[in-house]
Amino acid sequence: MDSSLRSAAKNGDLRFLKEAVSLQTSEYFLTKTPKDELGGLGGNIFHVSAWSHQEDFFREAIKLLPEHDLKRLLFQTEDDFRYTPLHAASVKTDASHAIVKLIIEFYNSITQATNDVDDDVRKPWLALTHDNRMPLHLALKDDKENEPCALELLALDADLLSCTIVDDHGCTPLFYALQNGFNQISEKILMSPLPFASIFRDKDGLTPFHLAHDCSDNIWRLLFEKCVDYMDKTDDQGFTVLHLWAEKGEAGPCKLLLESDVFGELKTKIFTKLVYATENKMSDTPMHMAARKKQSELAQIMLRGYQQQQASVVTAENQEPVSVECPPWKIKNNAGNTPLHTALYVGSSHEEFALQILSIDPLSCQIRNNKGESPFFLAVMSGCARAADEILKIEEPRFDFLRRNDGQTVLHCLPSCPENIGRKLLEKYWWMINLTDDSRKTALDKAKEANVLWLVNLLTNPSLIQKERFDWIAACKREETQAVLAFIDHCQDLQRACREVNDTPLHHIKLLTHQDYVNLLQISSIKELKNTTDHEGATPLHRALERKDMLLAKVLLLDDGVERTIADHNGRTALDLLAKLCEENDDWENMCKNIKVNPYMKTSYIRSGTNLDQIRNTLSVVAALLATITFAAGFTLPGGINGTGEAVLAKKASFLVFLLADVYAMCTAILVLFCLIWSMVSEPDMARLLVDRSVFILMQSLYGTLLAFMTGIYTVVAKSSLWAVILIFVMCSIIVISAHRKILHYVIAKFIPASSTNAERQDQMQSLEEGNAGPSLARSLARNDTSRNVE
Repeated sequence: MDSSLRSAAKNGDLRFLKEAVSLQTSEYFLTKTPKDELGGLGGNIFHVSAWSHQEDFFREAIKLLPEHDLKRLLFQTEDDFRYTPLHAASVKTDASHAIVKLIIEFYNSITQATNDVDDDVRKPWLALTHDNRMPLHLALKDDKENEPCALELLALDADLLSCTIVDDHGCTPLFYALQNGFNQISEKILMSPLPFASIFRDKDGLTPFHLAHDCSDNIWRLLFEKCVDYMDKTDDQGFTVLHLWAEKGEAGPCKLLLESDVFGELKTKIFTKLVYATENKMSDTPMHMAARKKQSELAQIMLRGYQQQQASVVTAENQEPVSVECPPWKIKNNAGNTPLHTALYVGSSHEEFALQILSIDPLSCQIRNNKGESPFFLAVMSGCARAADEILKIEEPRFDFLRRNDGQTVLHCLPSCPENIGRKLLEKYWWMINLTDDSRKTALDKAKEANVLWLVNLLTNPSLIQKERFDWIAACKREETQAVLAFIDHCQDLQRACREVNDTPLHHIKLLTHQDYVNLLQISSIKELKNTTDHEGATPLHRALERKDMLLAKVLLLDDGVERTIADHNGRTALDLLAKLCEENDDWENMCKNIKVNPYMKTSYIRSGTNLDQIRNTLSVVAALLATITFAAGFTLPGGINGTGEAVLAKKASFLVFLLADVYAMCTAILVLFCLIWSMVSEPDMARLLVDRSVFILMQSLYGTLLAFMTGIYTVVAKSSLWAVILIFVMCSIIVISAHRKILHYVIAKFIPASSTNAERQDQMQSLEEGNAGPSLARSLARNDTSRNVE
């Protein structure tokens, strides 16, 4: 193409056009310009004027050039993209509509003049470019300002309404119309009675539902009617239409479905199937996507739609809703986040959606993500005060809900919380103040880093916090070991706290390893509680054996300070329970053998932790003394001996009783000495048993000695002074009866006033230890302890 002609077409130079028509031949105008010469698209003069928006030049050229030249020029394709002037005019320009009309008017004029139309000019609006695009494709490719041009093309041919021509991008005209918001075009195509296009997916797997944007309600209804089979299709990224709507904020179609009474099958598909669909990258469901994109309205519509569908699905017999194990708001993505987690991550701006989930399913607050973050933790971290408060109303969060995998607790997140919520959490979880995260930072360190003055002040002065009571018994039952250990570490008066509830953490706590229990018992406040009884009279060893906690039982059995013979209210000692377990399970019996504990051995007088050496020394002295006395009494007989060396009273019954009692006392005393000797070289349990039995045998020796004394007196005095004998018998009998331990304790407490005050308190403490004390007594003792501390 001549450069002057190209310049005239580009700039709209009508004067040059008129001169050229009068001076040049047809071949001059039929030439083309290549693409690179213009720095854009090339072609003939009509291409160039169309690219350059020169409507007047285009019109004047049609008037001046002969018809046979116009047929060739107006329907000629340029070499690079095979665009005709109609294609070029269909691309959005200010003059597009006018130029398109000029081409159509010329086509109509030549078709009306003759029925014999050349093949190369037949229906130019159906001509295809190199990428298989018609002019209608190009007219719809841009924004809605080009809609008049598209309507002009669509009015030319009814076949365009059902056009199935797909360009190389996999799109039909309907796709472009829906994607760019050409509502009139979309409505005309969708309402056409002609056979509908069968191609509903582009090369990326997108359907009209994926592409539709800013559409009217009527267009959505038409799509729901005609394209229902494509509603559940996904694109190459695994996105369903719900994912796309969530990403674009298209709440309209979901709302339309929810409020409609017509599309029952489609509603079921959307709200019971597609809400569970996950995309390929993060496995996000549409609810995740809506939460992340802050599309609260759409997220809440999906929730209501799901509930509506579940309410409508009923059983045939009892008309009750069918239960669902995992509703869509509990589905986790690859990060372990549910839609509730995602909504709370966004912050308070999306809190309504989170609150709606909590109102529908309160138990959803119990789910943790891969980082160990619970919804409560995220609510505190993101400053969602209402969500945090709502979760606290639902239930008391477990300790693992208060702490994530890196060790940070909710108290570490308080700098991002409102002060009122922060104070409330400090009052509730004061016992976590000293807990550190993996970087060894406490909540105070985080508060200082964030320079939150009110928080720094409270954490620096914990006495300013109004502390709520920590239910450590419930925490133990929930196996929240770390929480209980934190409470033990932070509690300044653990014994008092235990007395108030007549229980101890050691009765309930469950740890993972043997060493954990060893470390626990090394804590001074816990060590003092190892023999304390609860309200049922059970010691920690009782409870460990009852729940078959072999690790704790082993640690307690190896501790010499743990008493094994305390009986609970049912009369069972820890050894009774251990013996039963050994009979039922060989593992327990093997454990007892390994630690050299005899579960069948019971002691009555010697408790675990008793200093055996001290008792052994005392018993040996008493036994030796009794053996000496009774041995001597055997040779200094009452009544003496006759000349032949025989006892004078040998045939008297009382003398024989004296003699037998004396021998019994001497033999038992000597037996005690033997037991004590063997106890020094025996195993600890056997040594304890021998010493315990020595106490009983020594009591028998004492009884024998008293009986020998009484019968000896009777033998020599009865005939001369019977009243004295009777008095002696009464006195000795009182001693024998009073020798019983319980009777002796009672007599001393009753008849020795100096010890009555202390004895009363000791009885109260003993009742508390045995589990017989009521709450009032426990509180009374606690108040007395407090008053003493004050004094």
